[in-house]
Parts: sequence; C-alpha cells; structure tokens
Amino acid sequence: MLRFRSTSGDRKMAELSVSALSVSAAMSVLAQGAWGTDAPPAAEVQWAYALVAALRYLPAAIEIAAATLRRTGMSAEAYLRKNAAQLDPGGPEGEIVGVVLGDALESLGEEARRVAQALAVLPAAGAPLEVVAAAAGKPAPSAARPLQLLVHGRVVSLDQGAQTFTMTPLVRAVAREDAAADARRWDALLRGSADAMQALLFWTAAVEGRPEAAMRRRVAGDLFAALDIAPFRDGGRGAEVLARALVDACTVLDLGLPAEVQQRLLDEAARLSGDALPELRERALAALESARRAELASKRRGTFGTLRATPAARERGRPGHRDVLRKAVRASVQRAAARSSPPAEDEVVRGAKERLARGNQRLGEGALEAAAADYSEALAAFEAAANGRGQATALLLRGDVRRRQGDLAAASHDHERALSLFKAAADRNGEAMVLLARGNLRVDQDDVAGAASDYGCALTLLRACRDRLGEANVLKAQGDLCFREGDLAGAARDYDRALYILEGVEERVLSQLRSPPPSSRDERRGASARARPAREVLPQPDLLRALGCEQTHARTWQARGDLRLRERQTALAVRDYGNAILLYRDSGDRRGEAAVLKGRGDLRRQRGALPGAQRDYEDALRLFEALGDSAGQAAVLHARADLRFERGDTAGAALDYTRALALFDATGDPAAHPGASGAVMGASHREDPPRRAATAAVPR
Repeated sequence: MLRFRSTSGDRKMAELSVSALSVSAAMSVLAQGAWGTDAPPAAEVQWAYALVAALRYLPAAIEIAAATLRRTGMSAEAYLRKNAAQLDPGGPEGEIVGVVLGDALESLGEEARRVAQALAVLPAAGAPLEVVAAAAGKPAPSAARPLQLLVHGRVVSLDQGAQTFTMTPLVRAVAREDAAADARRWDALLRGSADAMQALLFWTAAVEGRPEAAMRRRVAGDLFAALDIAPFRDGGRGAEVLARALVDACTVLDLGLPAEVQQRLLDEAARLSGDALPELRERALAALESARRAELASKRRGTFGTLRATPAARERGRPGHRDVLRKAVRASVQRAAARSSPPAEDEVVRGAKERLARGNQRLGEGALEAAAADYSEALAAFEAAANGRGQATALLLRGDVRRRQGDLAAASHDHERALSLFKAAADRNGEAMVLLARGNLRVDQDDVAGAASDYGCALTLLRACRDRLGEANVLKAQGDLCFREGDLAGAARDYDRALYILEGVEERVLSQLRSPPPSSRDERRGASARARPAREVLPQPDLLRALGCEQTHARTWQARGDLRLRERQTALAVRDYGNAILLYRDSGDRRGEAAVLKGRGDLRRQRGALPGAQRDYEDALRLFEALGDSAGQAAVLHARADLRFERGDTAGAALDYTRALALFDATGDPAAHPGASGAVMGASHREDPPRRAATAAVPR
C-alpha cells in the first residue's frame, strides 16, 4: 500500500477542536502554517490580525487559509482582498469554511476537488487510500497524488498509524454540500461510495494474520456502522454492489459489529437486493435469521458452553460434553465426505469427455470445423447418457466455436440451450461461463447493453460461488467493453480489480473466508443431492482456455497498457507492457511476447527512446522468425525501417523496407501496409518516415 510522509502540521490539525481559538493561538497557527514562524512577519502583522478575525478564529479555516498562503506565495493582504466580498464575520461557520475551502480547491485543481468530495461522501471520517480511490472511481495510484496535495493543503489529515485520511466534521459537511449541488455528480459519488465499501472489505481482509489486522477491522467496522443506506433505496446508485458488500461484511469478515448493527445492515441488504437479485436476497435473509438466533442464544446460557466433564465422571468412564461434541463433529465430517465422493462414470460419459478434450486440442490448433464436430459428438453422447451438465458444456463450447466461425445465429441458439441446462442443474458456475460467452457474442453483434448485462450477471454468479479465476476473466472482458465504448474510468476500474485477483492479493483474502454451515433446507434435499454426479465435466482452466480466456494475467496488463496509452500516460503504458512481456515470457507464449514487444517498440519510438525501441523490434523479429509468422515479421521490419530512417541509416531502412514488402507479397496481402511499396523507393530522399500513432499491441 502506498504510504505518505506526514508534514509537521498534520498532528496539530487533528488535535484542533471545532470551537474558536483565542487571538494568540489563531495568530500562532496562521504564522506556522503560512510562514513557518511563531509570529507573522512585520509587514504581515496587521493583515494577519484582520484575516483571523474575518475567519472568526475557526481552526479549520485558518489552517486551510495558511496552507493556501504558503503554497501560492500570496500575502495575507492579497488573500483578504480577494475573498473580502464573500467573508462575512457575522455569517454561519459553514459559509466561512466554504469560502476558504473553495479557494484552496481551486488552487489545488479539479482532481483534488473530486477526491475531496469522494472522501466527504464516505459514511465515516477516516478512510484508507484504496477506499477513497474506489469512491472517486480511480485506481489507487491515480488518487494518491490528489490526496497528497489535500494533505499538504490541510484540507485532509493523514493518520500515520492507520494510514487513513480524515476530514474535520465542518470541512466534511461543506464538501458534501458542494458535491450535492450537482445532481449528476452526487449520484456518481454515491455509486462510487458503494464500490468503496466493497473495496474496504478487500483492504481489511488482505492483512489477516498480521499485526495491523485489528486496526483495519476497527476502521472497517466504523465505516460500516456509520453507513447511511437511505440514498441507495431507490434501486440505483450502486445498490446491488452495496447489498453484496453489506452481506459480506456481516457473514465473511469478523468486524466486531454489534448485533443490532449487523441486523440493521442485513435487513437493508435484503431490501436493496429486492426481486432483481433473488439469490443475494435469500442469502441476506438467511444471514439475518442466523444473526437473530445468535443474539437470542447469547441471552441465555448454552448447555455446551457451561457444562464440563468432572474428574469423577472421567474416572467412571463417562465422556464429557466436549468428547461427545468432538465425536459428533467427526461423524458429520465422515458423512459429508461420503456424500461428496463422486460416483463411478460409465463408458459413455467417459468417451464424451474424451471428445471434449480432443475438441479443445483441435481448437488450439486452429481447426475450427474439426473442433465443432468433436463437440457435436460429445453432445450426442451426453444426451444418450442423460447428463445435463455435460450437454450444457458441449453446447457452450460448440456455440463459441460457431461464433468464431461467424455463424452468430447458431451460436446464440447453442448458448440459450446451454444456459437453460445449467440452470436446471443448479450449476451457477456453468451459468456464469455461458453468460460470459454470450456477452462476447453480443459484443460481436454490437449489442453493447446486452453484453454489459451478461457480464454483470456473470460477475454476480461467480462472486456467489467464490470463483475468483472466472471473476477475473469476466472483469477483463467487461473492461475491454468499457475501453471499446470510451469509458476509460470504467475500464481502469475493471482492469485493476482483475489484476487485484490475478496478482495474488485475493489469495490472502480467500484464506480468511469462512464457508457458511449447511442450512436445514440443504439437509432436506436428501438422496437427490447425494445422487448428483460429479460437477466438473471439464476442468475450469480447460473450459476458460477453450472460450479464449487464456493468458488472462498477461493480457490484462497488456490491456491496461493500451488504456494508459489512450490516456496519454505513456510512461505507465511502457511499464504495463513490460509486465505483460514478462508474463508471456514466463508462460512460454512467444507470439504474445512478440506482439507486445512490437507495441512497446512503437511506443518507445513515439516517445523518442530510439535505442530501446530498436531492442524491442529486434527481440520481436527473432520471435516472429522462430514462429514462422511472415505477417508479424513484415510489420516489425517496416517499423524498424522507420526507426532506422529516423536515426539516419538510410541503407538499413531501405533493406528493411524491401524485406517487409517481400513478406507482405508472400502473405498474399501486399496492401497490408499501404506505405511499404513507396517507402522502398523513397527511403533515400524522404524527409520524414511514415509515423503512426501507437496502438494496442495486440488487436482486441
């Protein structure tokens, strides 16, 4: 986590009360904040007295005004003359703080204003960097700089121990009022605060087992206990995300929330879920019932909690209650293991699975027709064995192959059949995979709203069944959709969440998750649940690979590099491409590595880092030559020719242009690069090489 170095005034600001200061104390605070001395300079004394009087000796207003004077180099006289028309010594305290805060945020910039408003909208005073960033709709690194400016501007204080950012109540109220003046901005901030509560859970759970875990649980508990649900009850503004976060806060993490607070949050989660999210609503109601039973049980002494085996009973051979309970738990575990053991597969099902695996192998080789035929044979075998989950898996894979072949109607039909079969088998993970594939199909059909809906439903299902690998793949696809539609903030949010899972932070979170005990309804399912066949028709990594979701970790870094490039953050784009290259290299994916090397070389050439660009082109060229990829070699050669021409090597540039043109001709597409032919003839007298704007390293 990013950490900041606090400045000398942070502790002083945290300790100041809301009540007015004495004249001497106010002058001391102003002098220390504005000029770094115990008293104002002689030329500023008269105007300093006038300024603290105009600010009604309010500590928060004086602190912010002093920081503004120090940052801008403005004199007290100029500051007072600038704001004299708005400063009314007889007016409310909020108006005075509003004038000083508005002037400070104007000098700090619009990004700082947005981050300050996001922090003010959060339910409690102190919030960590990751939570503030989620509330502002930014990645944590992007929110770090504005927060640091706010700390130096005394608008926000930093608690070094808890690493949380805090606003004084008066400043917070003024910032909330400023944000509420813009209805669209207010709605966006409320949606961001719902995302922030979800980010708060991961921030809390990521350090379980470490010394700072108790502190983080306390911070999270304060934020959830102070949460006001009223603005979210209209069904919008991130109500679905908030409902899920509320349930997780009460059932997954032990935040030490009082029983009445837990019941209030779970009751609100059930209301927010409504009929649109029946599974989440059912989970919230079940957790609420459990919380009420636990509260009722805590009011009376439990038998097993009070009785112990006496020494006399042990001498007589009578087991104590703990021994009985231990034996009961052991027997329950044995029964659960017996129920979960999969039944033996017959020859038909085994043969169908082998056809699925063969279809995946042919799909990897690019033989789409042969793969579709294998999936059809597997489907027929599963139908003969009356295996619904197997049929759904075969339909899902065949539908995705048909999508790649361009037969979108047939693909849609297969996906609809697969979805109904997975629903009948109560396989939520399978449903999510179909929704992911159908979302990709709808992207091809230019149905953006439908694709976004499918990705959102898939995320809901995958989070419910704790499938983090699948969730990361859906987040990547959802980020690609946002990127395509120009929603760069949404794309950055989805890519960062996917990387949060893929980078291993999620593993520490998952180690602390506690699976809820089986409900009585689960026990009543009886023989039908015990007779259920093995859930896994095809291992999930193989299924994701067949759906085109391979190398997700590297591709997500690569996609975020493309996003940085679109945002003109070229240095960050080079870093993200570098991470993708390392991951492709570690996994042995030479084609992916070569493509990103080519893209990074283009970007470096655009930035003027010509030696680095030449190294990238040469590495990419070696990989494409080893793969026998003529089109890739031609593209790299043409880019290297442009680079050589820029460096004054016209003979080398002409040679590369000639080789590139020959390879374009060999691939049957001589027009693949329209400037290749003319570049060969004009390399000796051209003034500028054909420069193209850097684009995504691999086509999306």
